Amino acid sequence: FTPFICEETFAYLSGLAAVRRTRTSLQISESRSRTTRTMPRKQFLASAAFSSLAIMDNSHPAFAFSASRSASMVDPVPQMTSTTLPSAKISDVAYRALSLDFGPGVTVPVAVWHPVNTDSTISSGRLSSLPPPANAAGRELLTETATYSHRISVAKIGDLLAGWNFIPSFASRNFELKPTLTSAKVYAAPRTNVMPLPSSGPVVILAHGFLGSRFDLSHLAEELASQGFIVVSPEMPESLAASYSRTHGIDRASIVNKLLDTIENDWMIRPSSFGIVGHSLGTGTVISSGDDSWTRVSIAGKPSERASPALFIGSKNDGAVSLARIGALPSDYVMLDEGSITSRDTPLPSKAALIFDRPDAPNHISFLAEGPNDAMVQFLSPLLPVAQAMEIPVLDFDKYAKVRDSRSTAEKVVPLVSRYLKENMKMD
Repeated sequence: FTPFICEETFAYLSGLAAVRRTRTSLQISESRSRTTRTMPRKQFLASAAFSSLAIMDNSHPAFAFSASRSASMVDPVPQMTSTTLPSAKISDVAYRALSLDFGPGVTVPVAVWHPVNTDSTISSGRLSSLPPPANAAGRELLTETATYSHRISVAKIGDLLAGWNFIPSFASRNFELKPTLTSAKVYAAPRTNVMPLPSSGPVVILAHGFLGSRFDLSHLAEELASQGFIVVSPEMPESLAASYSRTHGIDRASIVNKLLDTIENDWMIRPSSFGIVGHSLGTGTVISSGDDSWTRVSIAGKPSERASPALFIGSKNDGAVSLARIGALPSDYVMLDEGSITSRDTPLPSKAALIFDRPDAPNHISFLAEGPNDAMVQFLSPLLPVAQAMEIPVLDFDKYAKVRDSRSTAEKVVPLVSRYLKENMKMD
């Protein structure tokens, strides 16, 4: 739990969990007379929990819901300095908040990262040169460090995990997340008519998981952009941000198709190659998108069986998508050893898998960036006992709240994924 939770609320939520463990009736037991009108038990517990959040809102302004907060009061998430393994710096990074227009009422946010200068290149694997990433005339306009406007909607979480439709839409909170890249700077880019997007380059799509965020893999996006990639991360319909209403006909496939069309025809980018990285449910998007020229990375989900190059990363401590649930890896995958993945003596296999099998191996959300994970811990920890009391799946949130291992996991995963994409994608 965060240190901001008042003792009264902590005791109240703990009492709710104790109610579930001891099956105390609280006058909503099924043993009550059928003639008595009662609130459904789950709805009662959930309503009580949100009332507790309201108590915290009154007692501790840091817990105010976003509907009652001005833009200037959006909460920053404390960020620890990234310790991602060092890599050859190519470029500072520009971040842009763009979108896809699906018609009236549906605008899908897209986070975009790309390189902003061309003063250096590296030679690693198959990478020998880089495309011009951006209009140099706009380079001097990059003065402001980027922040990521992240939102957590409790209503969306309740709807997708428990089918609740009674949680008010204002039960949400906004956060301003900070970049974690230390090998280069991450700037907020100006409007595209002032500083155009890159005209060409390798494009990597990020596909977040169930109740994920377009910023879930922002640490990877920053690193890839500094290495010469154009990285795009759309908000999928299952996002916890609830930036748009779920609409029939707008699903992951339609969003990816719209994104591909927008990249080439509206943003005027000529991709030299495509890669796609997905986490959890996003690995299904990894498998179903594109053709066999695409390079695919699946993290904490299902490995690709397509003919194209594919990297799979999993963990024995993943409680949401267990290795038993995944089953045996396809026979053409070559297992990597965690202790030797930093060696660059030989290229990685075109079909490769890394499975963390140590006692302190990552959990399901350890693979995500520290900012989105810490935002969840800050905001949702008070609801964890209630979710556990009602046996609602929490997707390893309970595990992560104890170990907070995003950074240590990134030290292994981010360099590996970056290297794999550079070795398998055409850079120019």
